[in-house]
Amino acid sequence: MRTHKHSKGLTVFELILIISFIALVIIVLGLILSRTGKSTQTATVHSTLKQIANAVTMLEDDTGQWPNHLTRASIQSGKSGNELWDLTVASAGIVISDNAFPRWKGPYLKEIRPDPWGNKYFFDPDYDIDPGPGETWAAVVGSFGPNGKGKNIYDSDNIFEVIGTK
Repeated sequence: MRTHKHSKGLTVFELILIISFIALVIIVLGLILSRTGKSTQTATVHSTLKQIANAVTMLEDDTGQWPNHLTRASIQSGKSGNELWDLTVASAGIVISDNAFPRWKGPYLKEIRPDPWGNKYFFDPDYDIDPGPGETWAAVVGSFGPNGKGKNIYDSDNIFEVIGTK
């Protein structure tokens, strides 16, 4: 009588099953980490925007002005051209001053780094925070969010912090 020796190795089918299972686990972990990373980045932006909003409030308390030498009276319904696309410039008055802010006691922040997606934070004194049929105008500091659409392009991806409303 002949006896068959059983191989202690894996069959091709078993090997394919194991590789498929490992690939599935990697994909699921990748999705989980991707979502976690995005929510962490968004939380970082919210935190930074709160710091910038506080700095703008301190600037206003000291000088009576917001970035770009605007005031609360600047909150209007959709006036264009009054936005400031880079809050690190002197006319923002947050990190440095252009010497035109009366009683400036800054810097109000040591630095303002780009958001996690590489975009600069902006200041807009007439941002529609209710983009539906109604309009609610507010002064905001914001980020163009994960999709990083450039300046002048507002969409639902934007992340912002309200400083004042009309």
